[in-house]
Formats: sequence, structure tokens, C-alpha cells
Amino acid sequence: MPWSVTIALHRINMNKLHSTICCTLLVCVCEAQTMRVWMKDGSERQYAVSEIESVTFSEEGTSMEQLKKEIEQFLDYWNAAMIAADTVRLGAMMDDDIILHHITGMTQTKREWLEEVASGSMKYHKIEKRNVVVTSNSDGNASVSFTSVITATIWGSYDTWTLNGTMRLVKRNGRWIRTE
Repeated sequence: MPWSVTIALHRINMNKLHSTICCTLLVCVCEAQTMRVWMKDGSERQYAVSEIESVTFSEEGTSMEQLKKEIEQFLDYWNAAMIAADTVRLGAMMDDDIILHHITGMTQTKREWLEEVASGSMKYHKIEKRNVVVTSNSDGNASVSFTSVITATIWGSYDTWTLNGTMRLVKRNGRWIRTE
């Protein structure tokens, strides 16, 4: 099946200007310092690897804009559920086997973290998301990297933290589920 590829090129000489090329391809090969792309129409394009900022693949017919919208909506629901301490909704949004990693290095199971949220020992007051970057894998899973500015009371300590995070998501029965 053909893939739709978005290649974001960063041209060093153009000082922070980016261009985006969207195309449907049959084959994409990286050789030495060049990415060669064979198009569905039989044409070939080449890009210097040094010019490529990122490459995102998704199945033909799946819009990256739609995927980003779905994942942004997932993050909005996730953050709202954290602020509301809605452990039922949070639980439904996570895989049962997920292990959560905290900035302290501590890890918690899904059950342990939900108990902390339900008891109020982890109380989230405000969450602002920034710098959201969504990527799609060929198996239909997605990753989202982002920065969160979180105001919370964690084990009695009230503060605001700026955290960089990554979530791995899989779509099951039409819903995104956090697996990592």
C-alpha cells in the first residue's frame, strides 16, 4: 500500500524558513547523505539528508492534520481529567499494563497512580500544553512529545513545574489509549 509522506525541509541558508512537501510515494530509500523518493506517478525526487528536519509517514487517506487534531483532543481530555481528578476517565484512557515515570525517577502502576489522584495526594490545579509534536508509526500507533506547565500539589508540595514528556498511544476500537 502506498504511504503518504510529509517531509519538512529546513534550508540552512534561508535562516529558519521551513517548507513542507506532501506526496504519495511507492518507495523511500536513504542512501549515504541522500533520501531518494519514488513517486506514485513514476517520478523520482532526491533530498539532502542535511536539509531534512523530519519525516512523518501515515497510511494513504490518513491526514496528519486529522491525526494531530485527534491527539491534541486526547491531550485536552487527559489534562481535564487530571484537573478534575476523574480517575474513571483517566483509567479508561490508559492501558492496564502502563508504568508511569515521574520526574523524581519513581515509577507507578496505573492502579497506584489512580489511587494517588483519587486520594488527593496528587492534585492537579492547572495544566498548559506547549510544543506538541505528533508522529505516526506504520503500525497505526502514535507518539506525542510536548511540554506541560503543571501547577499541582504533589504529596503536600504546591508548585509549578515545566515538564517535557512523551506519550505512546495506540488506537483501539476507535479510541486512543496511552500505553507509555
